[in-house]
Amino acid sequence: MPRNRPGALRAAATPGPRTRLVPPPSRIPGLSARTSLAVHRADPSGTTASALRAYRAFLAQPGRRPLHPRASVCPACPGCALDDVREARDVLAGTVPLLPPRPRAELSRTLAALDRRYRLRTLPDPRVDGTEPWWRRRLAEGAEGW
Repeated sequence: MPRNRPGALRAAATPGPRTRLVPPPSRIPGLSARTSLAVHRADPSGTTASALRAYRAFLAQPGRRPLHPRASVCPACPGCALDDVREARDVLAGTVPLLPPRPRAELSRTLAALDRRYRLRTLPDPRVDGTEPWWRRRLAEGAEGW
């Protein structure tokens, strides 16, 4: 009697092709697929992706004049809180330690490049308490939309 090949035995033991019930999350622009997936696993609500988009949009404003972060009109609302770029940076800082090592390194490199631009485009505020994170110690204006 002939013997069954190992591949045929494994094929008979598996239930069938694997299918995804939920499609993979969309990729975050500027990050690899692996890092985007890790960010999605750490923050399934998508707040981190929105915060990164808001941080980039703030720094992409044209011109060479200094930029001034503005407080959100409604900081309690999840959608409105990210109008303040400092809140967006807080979200990003909170996500970095939740990631595995390689995605953490990639997101940290991305944030380092954005932080350099943030420091160049904003001015330090000497009146702010020194215990705040550095991105909160920048000269700001009034509330967004006011």
